[in-house]
Amino acid sequence: MTARLSGQAIMAVLICLAGLVAVAAPTDLAFFPAGYREWTVARFKFESKGALRHHYANPQALASWGSFSDGSIIVDEKVHATLGDDGVWREDDLVHVAVMRKDAKAHADTGGWYFNVFMGNDKAAGITPEQARARCFDACHKSQEARDYVFSDPRR
Repeated sequence: MTARLSGQAIMAVLICLAGLVAVAAPTDLAFFPAGYREWTVARFKFESKGALRHHYANPQALASWGSFSDGSIIVDEKVHATLGDDGVWREDDLVHVAVMRKDAKAHADTGGWYFNVFMGNDKAAGITPEQARARCFDACHKSQEARDYVFSDPRR
């Protein structure tokens, strides 16, 4: 019986510690959406400076466009492009991957959206939450409140 009580006591301590770790864990860890290139290309742009922009959207974003549900993810990918001798533009190196992920409760101060920008081949850090708020939300997306903070519309 004593061994059983100690096992229960140890289990209770572990559960409490796990709860403390969950509470203490930062909510703004960098989020890079693996496999985003398999999603629908919601928008495509060619930039005159030799770059291609692809806006990818996960199924939740496409289904709730305009009034996005939690879990919606939109990715703005920019790649350099070079014009080949055959007149065909080809993707070159990755410039950035900008990410928006809807989580209204966790990111109420930025319209319900998580923002991050990963430069080049970075998939782990991106910019800080403070930089994301200043550069992405305050400087740009805040102006699009009527459109749930999103500039583009999906291609039709």
